[in-house]
Amino acid sequence: MFAMSYIEIFMEIFNVCAATLIVLISGLVIFNMQRLNRDLLKARIFLNHAITQQTWTYISIAGAAFALNAVTKFMVLFTRTGEMLNKYYMLEITQVIFLLAFIHAIYSYFVFISTHSPKAFEP
Repeated sequence: MFAMSYIEIFMEIFNVCAATLIVLISGLVIFNMQRLNRDLLKARIFLNHAITQQTWTYISIAGAAFALNAVTKFMVLFTRTGEMLNKYYMLEITQVIFLLAFIHAIYSYFVFISTHSPKAFEP
């Protein structure tokens, strides 16, 4: 029988929940984008520096976590110091940081679109 540790079980459940949330929020963003005037949306994004700064910050954090995950995975597979990194769950930590930052970036963009669309949820 295949035995999994608590961290592995948590990561699998977390990955499924995060992936589901990313798909749902991305679908809502795409759905709401069809109802908006694209030129007006571009102007509002350009004039709202807070949403631009926040989105780039979280996308940068997600990108850095993704890169750190790739380097850590390489070190675990091909170096002796990788065994030490496995003890501290570095792969799992970077994966959680990536997913949380990406979800937050998508969610903040969804909130921005929803607040600027008067008919965002009306059929």
